[in-house]
Amino acid sequence: MNTSKQYLSSLADAATRLPDLISSFDAATTHLNQQLIELKSQGLIYATEHWKDGKYMTLLYPIQPGQRRQRKYVGNDPAKVKEAQEQIQRAKDYEAIVRQVQRIDGALAEALRQLTSVTQTLSKVR
Repeated sequence: MNTSKQYLSSLADAATRLPDLISSFDAATTHLNQQLIELKSQGLIYATEHWKDGKYMTLLYPIQPGQRRQRKYVGNDPAKVKEAQEQIQRAKDYEAIVRQVQRIDGALAEALRQLTSVTQTLSKVR
């Protein structure tokens, strides 16, 4: 009989932590989605920089099936070079945040599955 009380106490403790955990994940996903919107609005370039003859920057875009590799001349103007490099970095940052959001979504889906299982298990005992 004493074991049941311990289980109930532990279960209640775990349940009381859930609202704060849910709120923190809600805030985190909201913040990450805002970052994605901001990065996208500032411009993203999915390309790598290439320096032709060590003087002129060219952007090399990923090869698309059935198409030739796209290149875009940037030149050597420091402002244009800096902007292109920043857009490339923003694209990398954007993709890193997308992967983080996907990991969180996976964890939330698993938590939901387990919590649903817990509630179903407890409902069957009564």
